[in-house]
Amino acid sequence: MPSIEKLDEVTELIKYVVYSDYLELDEKKKEVALSALIIARIESGKTSVVERFSKNDGILRVGDITAYGLETVYIEEIKSGSVKRIIIPDLINPVNRKQETVNSLITFFNSYISWEGVGSIATYALQLKLDTPLKGSILTTIAIQDYIKMESRLAAVGFISRLIPITYNYTQRAVEEILLDIADGKDDWKDLLLKFPDGKVNVELPAELARQLIPASEHIAKYSGAYGMRALKQLMTLVRCKALSEDRMVVTQEDVDRVIYLAGRFIKIPDECVR
Repeated sequence: MPSIEKLDEVTELIKYVVYSDYLELDEKKKEVALSALIIARIESGKTSVVERFSKNDGILRVGDITAYGLETVYIEEIKSGSVKRIIIPDLINPVNRKQETVNSLITFFNSYISWEGVGSIATYALQLKLDTPLKGSILTTIAIQDYIKMESRLAAVGFISRLIPITYNYTQRAVEEILLDIADGKDDWKDLLLKFPDGKVNVELPAELARQLIPASEHIAKYSGAYGMRALKQLMTLVRCKALSEDRMVVTQEDVDRVIYLAGRFIKIPDECVR
């Protein structure tokens, strides 16, 4: 099991993603809380990274789930706002089912993490028109080999493009240090409890700083064959989240520099998955 310090920067990036649940977003600009998919090799600690966030307020952790389960068991928590983010430690569990079941789940998630939200629920067991659409975010992981197998199915319904892809790997030296930690019985994984604001908070991003994110957004877009508009919006949200995590209401140059650095290192599709 990789030790915490080997994944400090990845954890930092995910922290900013999670803080987006508490950012005041502009629906007219179709701003949404950030959702992310960690794609990494087996034994890389990706599941442990997201599990560290699962004890925070507003987070629902589910090991396996279907659309029916979300729409029946958890709907009241989601409607009330007590659940803002769903953490799925390994995405392969809920998507490794029959196609019809998977399609229902992904359709729900596509709406849930979009600016429109889930406006109605129609299943054989439940017919429900919602006065206020259900909106939220997700954080999940998948192994590289599973991503390669599932990518075409998930991409075909527009799921992959809605998530921030985060990936990383280890140098040989880091691997050797991890193996020594395992041999020595070191296990320093602990819950990461964050201090969230009581409600949604507006954080100002000056236009001159936002413009500096354009090259990074174009770089990220290369991996998806897109133009970079969605990536730019995601980066603009991330820098605001960094400021919010430090209890500041205005983005600074340091916020922009740090997010550009983290995005350059970790926001991409693994080379093994690029066709």
